Amino acid sequence: MRNVVLLIAALLVALGLTGVLYPEGLTGLVKYSFSPTGIIVVGIARIVVGLVLFLAARGSSIANAVRVIAALIIVAGIAGLFLSPERAQSLSSSFLENGPDRLRIIACFPLAVGLFIGGSALFHRPKR
Repeated sequence: MRNVVLLIAALLVALGLTGVLYPEGLTGLVKYSFSPTGIIVVGIARIVVGLVLFLAARGSSIANAVRVIAALIIVAGIAGLFLSPERAQSLSSSFLENGPDRLRIIACFPLAVGLFIGGSALFHRPKR
């Protein structure tokens, strides 16, 4: 379970670092994730990642906090599925019209969550 938590943490850190260091690289991902098909794909991906993280949370030292983060990811995935295409386009344009600075700030969130989850998994001592 610890390896699954570390894998999810590494993916979040990679996404966050990409957004902080090279936000132009995430522009295509932002455009796709707010398209009608992308809304569904990203919503399902969030739900799956959240469920896997929720089930693997016992591999971290602060399992309850990781479960709360997983529940927030699941809720975000479900809420994203109810997003209308018109609202998604307006969100996409608001993200992209303010330049790379807003993407850098937003990319700090997955970076921080990934570091938090990864640290909790790295310093986990199994119960004897």
